[in-house]
Order: sequence, then C-alpha cells, then structure tokens
Amino acid sequence: MGRNVKKLLFTTFTFVLILALTACSGSNSSSSSSSDGETSGDVELTVWIWPGMGVEELIEQYQEENDVKINIQLADFNDTHTNLTTALAAGSGAPDVAAIEVKGIDKMKATPQHFYNLYELGAEEVQGDYLDWKWQQAETIDGETLLGLPTDIGPQAMVYRRDIFEEAGLPTEREEVEKLIQTWDDYVKVGEQVKVNTGKYMLDAATGMFAVIKGQGQEKYFDADGNVIVADNPQIEKGWNYAIEMIEKDLVTPFDQWSTEWGTGITNGDFATMLAPAWMMNRIQESAPDSAGDWDIAALPEGSGNWGGSFFTIPKESKHPEEAYAFIKWLLAPEQQLKTFEIYGNFPSTPGIYDSEAMQNYTNDYFNGAPVGKIYAEAAQQVQHVIEGPDSIQIEEILNNAVNRVRDGQEEPTSSWQTAMGQLERELGR
Repeated sequence: MGRNVKKLLFTTFTFVLILALTACSGSNSSSSSSSDGETSGDVELTVWIWPGMGVEELIEQYQEENDVKINIQLADFNDTHTNLTTALAAGSGAPDVAAIEVKGIDKMKATPQHFYNLYELGAEEVQGDYLDWKWQQAETIDGETLLGLPTDIGPQAMVYRRDIFEEAGLPTEREEVEKLIQTWDDYVKVGEQVKVNTGKYMLDAATGMFAVIKGQGQEKYFDADGNVIVADNPQIEKGWNYAIEMIEKDLVTPFDQWSTEWGTGITNGDFATMLAPAWMMNRIQESAPDSAGDWDIAALPEGSGNWGGSFFTIPKESKHPEEAYAFIKWLLAPEQQLKTFEIYGNFPSTPGIYDSEAMQNYTNDYFNGAPVGKIYAEAAQQVQHVIEGPDSIQIEEILNNAVNRVRDGQEEPTSSWQTAMGQLERELGR
C-alpha cells in the first residue's frame, strides 16, 4: 500500500473518530487540532523522558501557549526504555509521547505497528529541517514508516585539561593541540608524555575510546543486509587495538564511565582528556563546578563520530495523536533545539542553524571560552549514517565487557576477544 493511500485512509479514520467522540461526549470535552497545528480543547498528554534531555522548560512554555496539559514522567534512562517495552508488549500503559534513544529505536523497528507512522501525521513537511542520517535512523527499512522525530545528536570532540597539558610540557591552546593530535597514534604518544611527566592518565575510560573509533567507520555491527559483521569489521578491530594499547601502557583509568570513581576523577582532574559528545559538557560542569577554565575543547583525531541522540515517538495507545504530533513538531523545531543546546549542551539535529550567528558565536566560559557551537557544528557535519541494528545494545555490552576484562586483569586480550565472539555466537546465533 503506498504512502498516499495510507495517508488518505488514516485521515478518513481520524475524521470519523473525531465525529464519534464529539457525538458521545459533547463540545465541552472534545478535542481537535486547528489548521495551524495548535491544539484546542481539554487535552492531556503524558510524556516519558529521562534526566538530561533538557526539555522540561520548553514543555512548560508549550503548555502556557497552547490549550493542552502535559504530564511529564521522568525515569532513569534504562527504566524509560524497559517500561516502554513492557507497556507495548502488554498493550496498555504506554504514554502519548515516548522518548527513545538511537539504539532503542532500531529495536522498535521490528514492531512498527506499536507506533503512529509520523508520515501519516504530516512529518514529510519538516524532513528537510533535519540531518539526513539522523532522519534515516527513525525510518523502517522500506522508508514507508517514520517512528519518531529527531531530538539532539551526539557529535564528538576532545575535551582536555589545560593545566595537565601544561604540566606535561605540551601546548595548551586548542589550535596547537589539534595540530599535535591529528591521529590516534598521536593521541597515544601524547598520552605517554602526560603519564611520564605528570603521573596522570590520558583518558577517562577505554570503552569510550573504543566507542569513538567504532563510530568513525562506515559500518559498525551490521551491514546493510542485516548481517553481523563484528568479527570482520576492520574499524572494530582498530578500535579494539587502540583501547587495548591504552590499557597496556597504563594510559587510561580503571574506572567505568558513570561510576562514582569516574565522577570523582572528573572533579579531581585524574585524567587529561575525555572523548566527549556535546551533551557531556553539562555532565563535566556538574561534576567539577570549581574547575572552570581548566578545561578546553578541540577536534577529535581522525574526524568525528556520533554518540547518542534520541527521538520522540507516539505510541499507538495515544488517544490524541494529532495533538501529540503538534507538540513534538514544535518541541523539536530548530528554534527550540537551539535553546536546549544553549542551556544544556544537547546538540541540535537541525543543520539549518549550524551556520547561524547564534551557533557560530556561541562560546562556553567554563571551557575557557571555547567556541563550542562552531566546534560541534563542524563535528556534526562529519558524521556518517551508520546502521545500529536491533541488537546493538547487546553487542556493545559484550564488547565493552571484553575490554574491561583486559583492563581488570581477568583475561589476556586475545582470550577476551575470543570469549566475546563466542558469546555473540551463542546469544545471537549469527
């Protein structure tokens, strides 16, 4: 069935449904959407998000400017996804709008019937506002169904401690740092100098480096036909080798990212660099509020990748799909995404504002006045579309565990890699 036919059937169904609701409940409790997308009537929407998405103030603004009540339900990142999966499987309990991270959206493509197709709600008219690769992440393979509108993305740069670089006898100005570290071999050499001269680590976590290098390739865990290519992907091998080299040379901390020790390490300045997506800036500032000016930001060696970014979807259980779509269309428009970036550091997925004066001139005093808008805009435009695949969360956990076994002295690199490949074979069967 073509998209136009689907759109006609959906519109007819929606019109009949609205007439039925109006007849049953009367004008005081009816709801509808005006021609300009604004909602009217006594409508309540429930929205599931996790901390750090930076949309609460904008949601409050939308409520004030539109006749709609929005109930925010905030939960931990993992709980938000688990709760949604459970609700969809049970057929009850899902919200009107659900945030889903990029790896999670690929799993949801297996059951697109659980969501409203945003193409049928008019999403084609805003497609040009978003990065092509980001938009594709929310489409089914046939391109007929769009599960969500893009929120932020996670282009990456290298955040570094100026004081540690200075103590190590290294340049501290970002232009000089970028010239010094153009390849991953350069990065390792600088890490060795940092270790010798300061006794501190170069990197916060080996799995972070592994993730960055994996993301710099054109493929990751799956090829275009859905085949698992972990064992044969040279980019994964490259990332693995560098992560292991950093461990063996004692250039990386023994901390897990997000652990208490990791957060304390940011505060204490235990490591010289972090390979950080834009949204990590806020986490660094929260962890080390007294370190303003100690940090700076430069481009990554060998180009940027993407870490994170999400989508807002409308589960089929919603009784107000048109109002929900009007809401997320406004919330994720370029103007609102720019506001979120300026306050929280979550980088827009809307390239039309990358060259704007507001973005190009946006600096962050905490990071020594770095032109973070310009730096991350350039990084975002280097990102290529990489298929995540339905099992990417599971695969990433297996590979990260393999890295950490080496870090913790539990297995030698070759053995740990073989253990991971065996686990992939058992759990995925392909």
